[in-house]
Amino acid sequence: MGIKVIIVDMNTMMSSETCKKVSGICLQEVSLLADHSVQSAFMLACLSAHTEILYPLQILNEGSISVLRRSIDTLVQYHRDTPLVDDSSEQTITQCVQFILNTADKLLSNTYNQVAGVIDVLFITCQTRLKIKLDSVLSKQTITTPKKVTVLTIAEEEKEGSEVPECLTEIDDISVSPFYTNIQRPLRKWFFGQESELATLSLPDNLILSCDLLPLSIDPSSLSAKTQSCLTLTRPKIPGSMLDRQQGRKLKGEKLFKLEQICESVLFGSPMLLIPSTHWTMEWDTLEENQHNFAAFCKSLSESNSALLCRNSEEVEGLFLILAETDGTALIKPIICSELLLPKPNIPLIVQLSDETTQLVDDSLKKLELSDESFSPLDHSANLHECLIRRMEPRKRKLLNDSSSNLYEVPYNQNQNAAHATPDKITNTFRYNAPTFDDSPY
Repeated sequence: MGIKVIIVDMNTMMSSETCKKVSGICLQEVSLLADHSVQSAFMLACLSAHTEILYPLQILNEGSISVLRRSIDTLVQYHRDTPLVDDSSEQTITQCVQFILNTADKLLSNTYNQVAGVIDVLFITCQTRLKIKLDSVLSKQTITTPKKVTVLTIAEEEKEGSEVPECLTEIDDISVSPFYTNIQRPLRKWFFGQESELATLSLPDNLILSCDLLPLSIDPSSLSAKTQSCLTLTRPKIPGSMLDRQQGRKLKGEKLFKLEQICESVLFGSPMLLIPSTHWTMEWDTLEENQHNFAAFCKSLSESNSALLCRNSEEVEGLFLILAETDGTALIKPIICSELLLPKPNIPLIVQLSDETTQLVDDSLKKLELSDESFSPLDHSANLHECLIRRMEPRKRKLLNDSSSNLYEVPYNQNQNAAHATPDKITNTFRYNAPTFDDSPY
């Protein structure tokens, strides 16, 4: 994650309501950042008549959450109690930028910490003039520390006739309206990023589609073991923790959904099988009654074509979906909670497609088999066994080629267990019978 720095531009154009939204969203996202397995450093500052450091640059951990919360809460208090200026001067912005870069450079130069990467600076403002002044300041900077600067402008609407000049430096500019979700999406993307990976999809008629693979959510496995255990079905091993697995999870059913109403993209992780318990601590009558109730539960869900949404009753309330089968078993799948979802990028929608393009893709897809059968993962393999077996072949060939008369030599070691070897006094080596592969089915 590296170094994250947020500077809130406190001026008369920022309303108290907008300040509260920014404060609340920052608190939520920073709490996730502190729980992340990748070590990060964070800093929070206010920019007005002068620069006010609310949270000094330091590495985040679980112990810093309480101090961090008080610092972020100070944003609202600062906005309420401090006389705000119409506009921050270029000198104030210069001092602020220099202080941040110098502080971050010192942190990066320390060899004892594990924070790496560029300095990621985010300015949150309610006026477009800040970007112009910031561009002028950055163009005069002599510090060569790698940095990325983003300006998030929260404004009701653009004034007509107001043109922003082209920047001399690389500044990412994001403009949003002052609604909660509109502010939250770019902030979450700024905190956790969405690095894409190139992929190509080959279709008949040599039709190749180039694509970018983007993460849909923050990976739950990148969070702390305590948080991860509540969001996923498998419990990771927590060092020093004696987890009583016999106590089990406590799930509470909340709502039923029709299967056709469920968006598959919200499911993540490996599903697990649900069957009626046969635990030895249960009385025979209780066990038999439970089996009948479970069978009726699966039958009811299956016949109504429904799935049950249930919630984990632990500290972090993970969400899970139960899908029943007619054979008296059910699948339970974890659901991505809203706190982990990353924003979808804005893709330009092409409304009018040419007939030539549509026909080209349709003809290509029609050459693929359209199956009338239901999809079963058991009917499809990933070629895993064949791949692993092929990896063994180079070693097999090497052993056979290096063996002379079905013998090969290794250096002599007095302490070696030589139960199946005989010493050769001339060459001071052991001669071993080489393994044969005549009985191998491969």
